[in-house]
Amino acid sequence: MGPKERLERTQWDFFWVPRDAEIVDRPELAALRCARPVPYLNCVTRSRATAAAWPELVAEVGAFHQYGLSRWLVPDTFDTRALEAALGAAGYAPTFRHDARAVRPDEHRARAGRADVEVRRVASLAELRACVDVTSRAFGRPDLSDDIELRRQLEQCSDPRGRVHRFVAYRRGEPISSGGLSWFPDLRFGFLWAGGTTPDARGEGTYSAVVRARVEHARALGAEWIGTYALETTSSPVVARQGFERVGAMAYWER
Repeated sequence: MGPKERLERTQWDFFWVPRDAEIVDRPELAALRCARPVPYLNCVTRSRATAAAWPELVAEVGAFHQYGLSRWLVPDTFDTRALEAALGAAGYAPTFRHDARAVRPDEHRARAGRADVEVRRVASLAELRACVDVTSRAFGRPDLSDDIELRRQLEQCSDPRGRVHRFVAYRRGEPISSGGLSWFPDLRFGFLWAGGTTPDARGEGTYSAVVRARVEHARALGAEWIGTYALETTSSPVVARQGFERVGAMAYWER
């Protein structure tokens, strides 16, 4: 199985789903819904159907996403023309387009970063709060997780044998960059997510340090590939400079 197929399959594993999200998981459909207005919690991550069956499946998802928000991941791992036609007819439209990018850990060449930056793997509630704060500032959107959810996340990312790991970069004690790594042992794949740097600290090599820490951690776990879906116009060029090769594409269709 190539890196593009492994990358798509990382989205089919719902081990990380919070307590307030509902799951549908069967061969032709994997989907989440949640009352919180969070796109990745109201999302289809796997869909397969014959050309004639797509309208019915799209209608089912429209009803399932009863809270209104609905996102559909459309990768280039199969012929998506009939799916896209059914989505368009149901009021969906393409929004964000991503490049699928991946690299083998041993082939990753870390870019130089600042000597005064320290990257820590999250192991305490204070570090997790710092990670969440950096992500919110980097992406310009609030985090909707409550204290109960944060403590649940901490249980995952503070476990050395766990599958979710988060990292925070500090400069003179101030958190300025962060990123997540999810581990998929059956796929031997490390999925990078939510990597970002606060606006005042960009362009200084801090993000490179966070990427390097995640790659090294994934290598230690036994990863054969590390990858991510990167927005074509923003994060994809940044990830490309980190040595991640383009192996495919994926688009969000949203209603």
